[in-house]
Amino acid sequence: MKPLQLTFAFPHLNNDMTIAQAQIKRTAAMPSTEGLAPDVVLDMRMTYAQFLIADHRTVQASQVIDDMIYSDELLPTIPPIYNTWLWVARMTLLVAEESWALALGSAENALQQLASIPGKKNEDYMALLVAILYNLAAVHNATGDNSRASKELTKTQQLLERMVKKNEARFSVMLLHAIEASTDIISSRTKQMNVLAHYQTIIDANTLMLGTGSEADTRRALNELVDTLRKEGEIMLEMGNGRNAVKYYTKALRYQKKLNEPLGQRDLTLSIGLARALMRLINRRAAAEQLLNSLLPLARKLGASNEIIEIENLLSSKTRNFNIMTLLKGIF
Repeated sequence: MKPLQLTFAFPHLNNDMTIAQAQIKRTAAMPSTEGLAPDVVLDMRMTYAQFLIADHRTVQASQVIDDMIYSDELLPTIPPIYNTWLWVARMTLLVAEESWALALGSAENALQQLASIPGKKNEDYMALLVAILYNLAAVHNATGDNSRASKELTKTQQLLERMVKKNEARFSVMLLHAIEASTDIISSRTKQMNVLAHYQTIIDANTLMLGTGSEADTRRALNELVDTLRKEGEIMLEMGNGRNAVKYYTKALRYQKKLNEPLGQRDLTLSIGLARALMRLINRRAAAEQLLNSLLPLARKLGASNEIIEIENLLSSKTRNFNIMTLLKGIF
């Protein structure tokens, strides 16, 4: 997916920033704010943050944004529509850094701000909603939740098609990006179906071999069967079929136990996969959380630092995804 074009979501400011924009562009620095009214200073800071992002000065942009959204002094003076953009901007920077868990946290905060805006949903409101949905699709696509990403992109595309009719100049580029991303996901699903058929052939062949050859052949068939079942589980997860993913991971773990090996890295990987699949089923999310918590001691014992981070991220993203879904339902 192409990164979000954040400029289209920038809200209309309360003050004319034409002179400030020219000065920022010329000096690449924040203009003096001495003697200016607080609302003018706020608009200038928003303009400066937008410039830094457009100029790819992401470290400075992050600092300016964080100084605004985490300032006890500034926060009460920032309108919700501004605050929403700041969280969307932060999310966009985190998506570029591939910090998926933090990006979801920013999405949750952005949606909370958006939901607090009363009255009619104007163009700025809709632009920010589209930006959040597109970024969420990028996060879920990157983390293998293509089913969720597909739904978010579909909604993004529907909203953009409606908004293009009102303001083609502002929304047409993002509509093209959303259509392109949707096409990529559909193409990916076609490839996944072809790969599934291939792996099913391998499963059938290795299942037939079990118990018919030498001990070495049986162990080789078991190992290949476990790996193939894991890959099928991964594909099912990416396609959004949590129920079948649970079946594949459960079978993989069952065959893994037949190898009579001490609990190790493969057991950990398979169990994390099973937990991810369980999370997709509403009535099994508590079981997923319990499984993830039980896996932490094994991950620490194995020194599996990446898996520890993955488990912790899954536990935190479970709550965030639920909150995001609740907020989106409230908005729509």
